[in-house]
Amino acid sequence: MNKTLWEKVLAFSFDQPNDQYGFSTRLALENHWTIHFTQSAIIEYKKFLFLAATNNEMVSPSAIVDIVWHQHLIFTNSYSDFCDLLGKRIEHIPSTHNRSEFDKFKIAKERTKELYEVNFGPQLAEIWHYHNELDSLHLERSKYEILKLRKNFLIYTIALSFPVCLAIFSFLIKINNPNFLIVYLLLFVVVILFLKFYVRKSFLLLYDKIKNNFILQNLTALEMVFFKENKRDAVVHGVVNNLIINHKIKILTNDRLELIDESFVENRYENCIVEIMKDFEPMSYKELCKTALQKPIFEQLQKATYRIRNRIFDSKEFANVVIVVMSILGFLLSIGFSRFITGVWRGKPITFLLFAIIPLALISLYYINQVLNLMFTTIIPSVFEDKARIVAAYEKNWEWDYFLYGNIVLASSFLPLINYNTNSVSPNNLTSSGSCGTSSCGTSSCGTSSCGSSCGSSCGGCGGD
Repeated sequence: MNKTLWEKVLAFSFDQPNDQYGFSTRLALENHWTIHFTQSAIIEYKKFLFLAATNNEMVSPSAIVDIVWHQHLIFTNSYSDFCDLLGKRIEHIPSTHNRSEFDKFKIAKERTKELYEVNFGPQLAEIWHYHNELDSLHLERSKYEILKLRKNFLIYTIALSFPVCLAIFSFLIKINNPNFLIVYLLLFVVVILFLKFYVRKSFLLLYDKIKNNFILQNLTALEMVFFKENKRDAVVHGVVNNLIINHKIKILTNDRLELIDESFVENRYENCIVEIMKDFEPMSYKELCKTALQKPIFEQLQKATYRIRNRIFDSKEFANVVIVVMSILGFLLSIGFSRFITGVWRGKPITFLLFAIIPLALISLYYINQVLNLMFTTIIPSVFEDKARIVAAYEKNWEWDYFLYGNIVLASSFLPLINYNTNSVSPNNLTSSGSCGTSSCGTSSCGTSSCGSSCGSSCGGCGGD
């Protein structure tokens, strides 16, 4: 292995300093990847092209490495500079899917694995062994659409009330109204308490199954802030607060913010805020937050975390827990509706029963929504709190402190400014604002190496003179 060349390859940066929509941000945003996974994919891509440049035989990338490669080809200047560093132009040519090519590329993949292990050790499974890295969670997809079931929960419950009424009619007419209502309300409380215990235990078991996953283990503090708070503006609060604490932003007497230090730091989120404020006179925090939320760097946080949420959300394990909750609450409500139907049919007083059923139905809907978010706003963040405390014990890190303590760490002068109406996102509202920034596009193909690729799915390979 040419260690000198590899060190140069590893040090080569695909991003320009303080570029708000640079290579890695664009790659993460368009593929809905987490920050750490994006950086890992870039490193694996560098390893692949290093192998292509230092070997005369064909090598073949994984699907994820190929995604990085496709984007790098668009950044023509960077790609040319990188190939110059490698000392060899790596050409990317689409595969024709001929049988002869299939066998050739199969051999190339096997050769790539051998060369990789000789030079770098075992391949990173999430990047080399899966077309979709979230398949590494090994979660079976549910055949039920949970959001559709939630939307129609009351309709299904009311429909269930009629057969339930027929089944327990003789029992219902024997119970007096006050006794039924008291027992029914007590039963509802007991059921909710039981479900709380059941849901938490079930979700902890689900997380225990996936906790060692490479992607989940390496979520950043600000990605966890979004998981916990379920809104991007919470991330912006933390970033702006740190700039205020470090005296880079000043709060004026009219509650507007003024940039007093334009120098950049290592934190790219803080640099994004500084870049925004350079173009404005002192501005209100609401205006600053609204502008920041449009930036790709903040949009990426939402898209990456929601992709993970959706994969867990659509899993059979997650759906089974939610279906149990809906079934028990639906059956319990159907008993109340059955009592209501029986009372109407027999001409009995139903006013108090109606006043009880309506709040219980609303409570059931509220609790179902709580269950849908519990895994992401409570279970996963609670596990990460231990990691955050370990980090905080060894180094000063405002991001993990903010994840741990939330608004408690915000400056007292800044707190009043964040209290304006903002819309949080929910599991069935995953749209986000358009990204700001553009990139020039181009293609590059020249030199002594060849590569076969089935663009859009997988790449055949490259290398071989």
